[in-house]
Amino acid sequence: CIRDRDSAVDGRHGPVPVRRYRPEQTDEQALVMFFHGGGFILGSLDTHDDICAELCAATGFELVSVNYRHAPEFLHPVQLDDVEDALRACWRDNLILIGISAGGNLAAGLSHRLRRASRKPAGQVLVYPSLGGDCFDLESYRVNAEAPLLTTEDIRFYRGVRCPDGVPPKDDPEFYPLLADDFSGIPPTIAISADVDPLRDDSEVYVGKLRAAGIAAKWINEPGTVHDFVRARHLSRRAGEAFDHICAAITELAGQ
Repeated sequence: CIRDRDSAVDGRHGPVPVRRYRPEQTDEQALVMFFHGGGFILGSLDTHDDICAELCAATGFELVSVNYRHAPEFLHPVQLDDVEDALRACWRDNLILIGISAGGNLAAGLSHRLRRASRKPAGQVLVYPSLGGDCFDLESYRVNAEAPLLTTEDIRFYRGVRCPDGVPPKDDPEFYPLLADDFSGIPPTIAISADVDPLRDDSEVYVGKLRAAGIAAKWINEPGTVHDFVRARHLSRRAGEAFDHICAAITELAGQ
C-alpha cells in the first residue's frame, strides 16, 4: 500500500487534516474512511498509520484517515462535525466507515446524523466502539470493570472530557448512538468487540437494536482479546485473527 499524500479539507471549524492510502493494485469499488481511537483526547494520523496502511493493503481499497480535533480544547459536537466535513469533501459512492474505539463512536454518530441524507455511508465497521452502554446496566461494565488497557472508570473520564463542565447530554444519539429511539436509515453494520473489555456489550446491544429496526447488522465478539487488540495483531495469534475479521468485514460491506 502506498501512502499517497497528506492534505486538509475545509471544515466548519477550520481545516481537517487527512491522509490518503492507495493500494498498488487500485480497486475503485469502495472508499474506506477511517476514524482513529484515543478517547477523544489522543490519536493522530501517525499513531494509526501502520493500521491504515495494512487495512488498505488487505482490502485493496483506497483509504482516507481523518484527524479530527481533540477534547478538551474542542467539545462535542466538534469531533463529529470534523468527520462529517471530511466525508463530504472526500465523498465517493460506496463509502465504508471504520471507527476504532472513540472513532467507532464517531462513525456510529455520523451514521445517525446522516440517516435521512441523500448521500450517506454504504456501511460501517465499528471496532470495540463506545456507544453509550455505560448509560445502561450492562454486564460488561461490571465484569470487565478493571480490564487491561481500558477500565470502566476510564470510560467515565473519556465520556466527560468532551462535554461542557464534564456533564454528558442525557438524550443525544450523536453523542451516544445507543440512546437513539429510531434506528431506521442506519447503514449495514458489523460491530467487532473485544471480550475482555467494558465496552463489549455496547456492540451486542447496538446490533440488536439495528436488527429490530430491520437493518442488516452483525456482532462479532473476539474471545481472549482486550481493548485495542489491533496493536497486538503481529504479536498475538488471536489479535491477528481478529484483525483479519476487521478486513473481511470491510470487504463484505463494500460488496453489498
